[in-house]
Amino acid sequence: MKVQQRIRCAVLGLLVALTVAGCSRSAQSHFERGNAYLQKGNEAAAVLEFRNAIQKDATFAPPRLKLAELYVKQGNSAGALAEYVRAADLLPNDAGLQVKAGALLLRAGKAQDAQARADKALAINPKNPDALVLRANALAGLDDLDGAITQIQQAIALDPKAAHQTNLGVLQLAKGRESEAESAFRLAVATDPKSVTAHLGLANFLWALDRGGEAEAEFKAALELDPGNVRANQALAAFYASSGRGAEAEPHLRKVAGRADDPAATIALADYYVGMKRPAEALKVLDQLSSAPGTWAVARSRTAALLYSEGRPADAYRTIDEVISKQPSYSEAHVMRGRFLLADGKTTEALAEAQQAVTLDPRSAEAQFLLGSTYQAQRDLDAAAAAFKEVLRLNPRAAAAQLRLAGIELQRGSPTAATQLAGQTAQLEPANLEARLILGRALLAQGDLNRASVVTSELVASFPGVGAVHAQAGMLALRRGERAGARTSFEKALSLDPRLLEPLAGLTTLDVRDGQGQAARKRIEERLQATPRDSSVLVLAARTWEATGDRRKAEEFLRRAIDTDALNFDAYALLARLYVSEGKLDKALAEADRLAARQPNSVGPQTMAALILLAQGKNEEARQRFERIVETDPRAAVASNNLAYMYASRGEQLDRALQLAQAAKAELPDNPNVNDTLGFVYIKKQLPSLAVPPLRLAVDKAPGDPGFHYHLGLALAQAGDKSAARQALEQALRLKADFAGAADARKLLATLD
Repeated sequence: MKVQQRIRCAVLGLLVALTVAGCSRSAQSHFERGNAYLQKGNEAAAVLEFRNAIQKDATFAPPRLKLAELYVKQGNSAGALAEYVRAADLLPNDAGLQVKAGALLLRAGKAQDAQARADKALAINPKNPDALVLRANALAGLDDLDGAITQIQQAIALDPKAAHQTNLGVLQLAKGRESEAESAFRLAVATDPKSVTAHLGLANFLWALDRGGEAEAEFKAALELDPGNVRANQALAAFYASSGRGAEAEPHLRKVAGRADDPAATIALADYYVGMKRPAEALKVLDQLSSAPGTWAVARSRTAALLYSEGRPADAYRTIDEVISKQPSYSEAHVMRGRFLLADGKTTEALAEAQQAVTLDPRSAEAQFLLGSTYQAQRDLDAAAAAFKEVLRLNPRAAAAQLRLAGIELQRGSPTAATQLAGQTAQLEPANLEARLILGRALLAQGDLNRASVVTSELVASFPGVGAVHAQAGMLALRRGERAGARTSFEKALSLDPRLLEPLAGLTTLDVRDGQGQAARKRIEERLQATPRDSSVLVLAARTWEATGDRRKAEEFLRRAIDTDALNFDAYALLARLYVSEGKLDKALAEADRLAARQPNSVGPQTMAALILLAQGKNEEARQRFERIVETDPRAAVASNNLAYMYASRGEQLDRALQLAQAAKAELPDNPNVNDTLGFVYIKKQLPSLAVPPLRLAVDKAPGDPGFHYHLGLALAQAGDKSAARQALEQALRLKADFAGAADARKLLATLD
């Protein structure tokens, strides 16, 4: 290399170094100016300077930390999380920073990422109690409660402070260990009698166990330690409000309202006034909040909600539109407007607002819940279920979303899933009426009348003045064949709530069964006079007129229902079935396809179309449709069951047939047709010992079906039990001498002599 070239390279290297140094100094100067602004109390200017420092040098950690702290103070959790995580990445050996980042990740619902941060901190110091606590809570978020308890116990061994003991109590309670939980909560108080958090933890535990007197004493003990503590005052206020002592809650809410550092406390006071039906005072509090720029949007949004609830929709829309106009990126305003639109029946516009809110803040459980509710109103059950599942991912304790999901599973014909979801909520919230109602309905749909009876009896005892509860009692009595009891319960339900549809349907069913068709029609006509455009009542009218022999009038009611509500899929389905019963299969198929086009994400209409094709003898077209349905939704039990039976009948793809039959069994474990199919597949696979149990269940559930007895006889004959096989085959022939498999049954009987 020539000397001049070496000089040029040296100069270039020096220039690069100077440039880098210049950037670093520039970032440092912005950082120092930001600190200076902070000392003067000018947070907005400080934020700007810290951002400038990061822009100059993205690897400079100190301004990120300052910015994260400011975001926490301002309630900007998303911004704080992003900056803490980036700072923790830049300072991987700072265990405390890893724990801070992990705590925010956990709060954001990212338990696995939080665990990774805890593991980094523990790699630096395996005896870091804060890291152990973080790891414990992350494991709890991942449903590993045993691992979480082990970790928190290790933290307590290193640092037995009250907060860790309280944390242990929460985990033990989640595990269902009430005695161990109480010991932990009480030990927390004993460890630090002056800890407000410890007393509140014990108070909430006692409250959860309905030990109200003890809980109130602990809440008051917390307040004696710190009379101005926001959490303690709000907790005691919530306790009083839920105990029917609303007047006693107000002083505690007023005590902490108006604090500049905690606007949520003032919002809580406004919410209290709303709950106590004191709108004027609520509006006054919200007007005060509106005067501060930082709380203007939330206060005006709450004002809009209050105006809407007070029957002033025009003022409500005008107020929320003002918020959206001034702060279009405020997702909560779009959620609020979407709720108004949904309540007004404007589902298309509501869906647009929900989608906008989710786009602005994908982590908003409220936005996702609105999205699910709107999809549900449009009868798009799959999309609704996906949204409610996202709500539960963001907030696993969102009982309302879990119950909506349970209701959808019930509608989709999955009572087992509905029972599990509703049962979990009912266990956690025994006073939740909706949870217990859905649980009772799901158990009824499963055919578990004993458990349904227990749940329903408890409901009647706890909520004797609720019409829906007596409607549920009527449905249970009807399933048991107790017609007089069912009628009494349905009449009681309507006397409490004349708007209910279920008891009206129950009474018309009883009228028809008792030969009182005119009485059934009169009930429907009276309801239609009050609600002539209620599509659900029109569908019930169609069912009633069909059952009493007037199919022409039934078709007319269904057409009116569809004209009134183009999304009433029950009307389409019933119209298709009406055509099938009349032998008008082409018309039935057209209605099923029409319904499928309107509800493309639902397997119900597509399944109906496939079944009609089967009835037309178009087996190949039906098979293709069933295959498409199962490909779209592997949980589609009816399609899976029919496709499995078709494969087995042909003796082809038996492994695939078994998978399909088992999938259907998982969704509908007690359904006789599903159990018959599973048993039939096992017969075809020459596995009689596996075939017999589901076939016995099918026969028990539907003893009048000769085909089920025939298949049981086949399985028993394969298993070598000739005597039992003969009994099953003879019973099949006694039930119907010319059933589809009668000839084969006789041939098999001849071989068993």
